[in-house]
Amino acid sequence: MRNIDGYFSADYFQARARFLEACNKRNLEVSAYVHPCSQGGKQELATDAVFIGRPDAKKLLVITSGFHGVELLCGSACQTGLIDSGCLSALPGDLAILQIHAVNPWGAAFLRRNNEDNVDLCRNFLDHAAACPANEEYDKLHGALCCPTLAGAEREEANGVLEAYKRRHGPRAFVDALMSGQYKHPEGMSYGGAKAAWSRQTVVEILGRYAQGVRQACLIDIHSGLGPYGYGSVFCFSEGEGLTRARDWFGGWLVAPMDQAEPSNRPSHPALGHPARAYQKMLQKAETTSIVLEIGTYDMENNLKALLDDHCLEFNGQGQDEAAAAIKSNLLEAHCPADPEWRAAAWAGCERVVRQALRGLQQ
Repeated sequence: MRNIDGYFSADYFQARARFLEACNKRNLEVSAYVHPCSQGGKQELATDAVFIGRPDAKKLLVITSGFHGVELLCGSACQTGLIDSGCLSALPGDLAILQIHAVNPWGAAFLRRNNEDNVDLCRNFLDHAAACPANEEYDKLHGALCCPTLAGAEREEANGVLEAYKRRHGPRAFVDALMSGQYKHPEGMSYGGAKAAWSRQTVVEILGRYAQGVRQACLIDIHSGLGPYGYGSVFCFSEGEGLTRARDWFGGWLVAPMDQAEPSNRPSHPALGHPARAYQKMLQKAETTSIVLEIGTYDMENNLKALLDDHCLEFNGQGQDEAAAAIKSNLLEAHCPADPEWRAAAWAGCERVVRQALRGLQQ
């Protein structure tokens, strides 16, 4: 059995080093897109892209990691393992693979879900020249979500507001309001931004460079933190033929948040401005099948608390070093548990979904 735990890293810099080392061992050329906040040297922040296969291949599997920064450590391990294990080496001549590592390198380096401008990149892929959609339910919660204290009476009052909303509308409605995306409060949760973020522009540039000649593409965005512990759930934000094809390739239990017929007990929520819904526009000449691979960790309540605590720390935690260390540790554990059994299961889930994608592309 491979040393699966060796694919997982303690931080962004180690994750990038291991990914680059795996590429080097396979003689794969990597293109680095250096982030504008990068300090250079050993602290360089970059999104890295590696293309595997013939450049004229008409079928392409795209695997991305780190749209949500803190989730990179799971996604990077899967990407590194796919290269190091050699399971991507023997590809049919008409099929290639593009790996995009650390879409949000700033968030990965500083253990934040969002980017350097507090933008949730998975809410940023929409037309900012048009009127952005409103989220009135989020507006009701914003004041409590941005409580300026980590503890004390004011924090308890804010928590009371959130709990009252959950009691009145139900946990599902609370998650939808909080996580679906909003474009009104730059300092808020799930902020989609006022313009295309650097990371979005970089993804568009990479796909423009490597994927414009393809006729069929499957895109897998690796995430973590949602769903059963250690299980790789497949989410599809498409509708119509793209959703039908995804269900055929990845199985009937696939979660479809945009499908009105989706059972209410599924662990999902709508997502405004999600990249999966923008891939078809980026690859207009290709038939696209896009999914999100979510490696589940702990329950929603635990993981939401980790996100809320980190959000408060980012905007109001100056000088609270002891609290900061615990909050960052909890956030990391919520998205990449140290448990070796979880890591083995995460790797197995990734291998399974990649096999399904390759099989689907070759049908």
